[in-house]
Amino acid sequence: MRSFKKIILQVLGIVLILTAANLVMNYALVPYSYVRVMMHQIAVEEYDTIFLGTSHGLNGISPNVVEEHTGRNCMNLCMGGEYPRDAYYFLKQVCKKSVPKRVVYELDAGYWCTQEGQRGDFNRIYYEMPWSFVKLEYTAAKMLELDFRATLFPWFYYRGQMGKVKEIIACKQSEDYKKYGIAAFQSPAQGYRDWFMQNTPVFQTKPEEKLELWTEENKNEDSFRYFEKLAGFCRDKDIELVVIVTPVPEKTLEKHQKKYQELDTYFSSYLEEQGVVFINYNLPERKIKNFDYSLEAFSDYEGHMNADQAAMFSVQLAEDLNQI
Repeated sequence: MRSFKKIILQVLGIVLILTAANLVMNYALVPYSYVRVMMHQIAVEEYDTIFLGTSHGLNGISPNVVEEHTGRNCMNLCMGGEYPRDAYYFLKQVCKKSVPKRVVYELDAGYWCTQEGQRGDFNRIYYEMPWSFVKLEYTAAKMLELDFRATLFPWFYYRGQMGKVKEIIACKQSEDYKKYGIAAFQSPAQGYRDWFMQNTPVFQTKPEEKLELWTEENKNEDSFRYFEKLAGFCRDKDIELVVIVTPVPEKTLEKHQKKYQELDTYFSSYLEEQGVVFINYNLPERKIKNFDYSLEAFSDYEGHMNADQAAMFSVQLAEDLNQI
């Protein structure tokens, strides 16, 4: 009996040591993320309009500008790596505080024809989400299905940060971190301010990297399934749902005109079936007056806008939302 108790105590001791080591690794390797700021905001503030989507929305939509022109309190919850599955649970987390009147989903078709990858942004929303029934549901729906390591060992995705441990710890010990500040997210190239990522103009040659363009043959069925869950959730909660595609540079449209036309044809039909308003800002009839479509107004060929263009686009977006 004593031997059995000794074994149990040893096992418990090992579990406690491993748990403590895991917590230390998370603290030392997982950097401060603007998603933590987002989670804090939706826990303390009520919003009429929520923006969900990808990095195009994060860079291209100024919630303050839209708010100014619509009179509705707005929050941008777009981020790189946010698939429809993530957006669905992000919205459910928002609704724990209050139910918005409108959700604007920024659609990047690349997220609808690629699989959810094991990258640093794979579990950012999950990691920053406080424990609740929503997080438990999210755990079963994504983490346990795609990669359980994200649940047990979040630091695993940031193991390449070993050289920045001192910097990460110093940041987390700062007053800015404790007060959900944004000082850590400022750099000469971009800064997270006014609830969206503001890019500064880049004047050097921009490499034309491979774009993830819409391909029906590579449909990610999970993306469609979770978007339909999101649309159904909005209907049940009486939330107006609008889907948009943000502008891309003229050079990109010219080179990949066929792919962008296929995108519009497919999603126009699909979203009509879903009963969802669809606004594609890459159609000729949606051209924005005085908007700069040259590559100089974007950070890349993919369509991440500079801050000034984002403000101009947000004015047009607000006007269109007012007309729905």
